[in-house]
Amino acid sequence: MKKSRFYLRYLFGAVVMITLVGVPTVQAREHTQSNDNASAIYWKTEKDHIGMLAAYAVVYKGWQKDNARGYNIGSVLLSNDSLNSRLVFWGRNCNTVTHNETQHGEVRLMLGYLAKLNADRQHKLKVPDIKNLDGYTVYTTLEPCAQCSGMMTLQKVHNTIYGQGDPGFGKALERLQLNSSSLPNGYLPYPRPVISERANIIYCNQLEKGFSEYQKKYGPDAHITDFLKSEEARQIFESAYSELKAYKAKVPSINDRFLIETKKMVESVPKEFVPLHPDI
Repeated sequence: MKKSRFYLRYLFGAVVMITLVGVPTVQAREHTQSNDNASAIYWKTEKDHIGMLAAYAVVYKGWQKDNARGYNIGSVLLSNDSLNSRLVFWGRNCNTVTHNETQHGEVRLMLGYLAKLNADRQHKLKVPDIKNLDGYTVYTTLEPCAQCSGMMTLQKVHNTIYGQGDPGFGKALERLQLNSSSLPNGYLPYPRPVISERANIIYCNQLEKGFSEYQKKYGPDAHITDFLKSEEARQIFESAYSELKAYKAKVPSINDRFLIETKKMVESVPKEFVPLHPDI
């Protein structure tokens, strides 16, 4: 009888121990899986954040008060390979110095990158075998206009993320997707849609608020490019550049290398005007 009670107490104690040890182990496993899932989702969000910081930084590195080169607008290009994607090119608006109002930042970004690939190809270097930007992402500091949106569309760009809305010339990509086929002489949406996204970043809010206040001060016809050479705008771009310099990857297993390469690219960007390849 005593032996039976001993075994019962032993069995009860074992069950309690297994329960106490097992529960936190399962919880820890679930917590680890939850963290893994969160990282799997967050790495892309973080990459977009870094990409936008880089676009702002490219503009800040060539900041101008007089628009002598062009407007304080710029962009960077992300390759289409998700986990191993990297920033492959940068561009800034050069309307003034080229005496050519087609020379927007995004236009120069796309033309410049494809021209560079072709030049490297002719020098027998290994480069992507492409002639358009199918699947690539454009990070641009100002919402794309109709010209840049049209080129993105025809180049099969996957999406563009912009760091400030443009009340006057924005929503061009959205307009290309309007379906008016139910109206007389209407049209279906334009083929090859490009996803247009407003950046989820504090500097976007600050720039849009700053421009709104600028219009209140100078009137509703005040041009956004004039605001973009103001001291207030410069300080916002400088803050983005400073954040990028100090930034540490939150998902280092995926974004550490991307961040290091991005910082190197940004630091290589000169202040002065840089011509595109002679072929274009």
